[in-house]
Amino acid sequence: MAATTGTLVMRGLSTGRSYTLNIYNTASSAVGTYVLTDWNSPAAATSPNFFSVPEPVQVTDFIPTAATGMVEFTSDGMRTACVVDYSAYGATNQGRPVSQLPKLQPGKMYRLLVTVVLAA
Repeated sequence: MAATTGTLVMRGLSTGRSYTLNIYNTASSAVGTYVLTDWNSPAAATSPNFFSVPEPVQVTDFIPTAATGMVEFTSDGMRTACVVDYSAYGATNQGRPVSQLPKLQPGKMYRLLVTVVLAA
């Protein structure tokens, strides 16, 4: 698979502010690796594989560009059982199941762990 980018959209629960986290799926996004992320610019191969949030947020949308695969949110290195199936959240799927997306808290380090190989 070629490298692809995507977006994780969040809403601040204290301020109502909208946050957009860019994600980058490398060509070698194999099981056990982490998706790269960046707040300030399009995520790239040099982006970190972790992020934190500035306030309590609700993830409101997940728009991947890889066609298939799964990632799990981890919090401070612990698995959360919040798994996102890329095929259910594809950019062309207008019925994405947003109710299954997590709330995230400040002061924690989050990562997106690849649990099923990401493929084009």
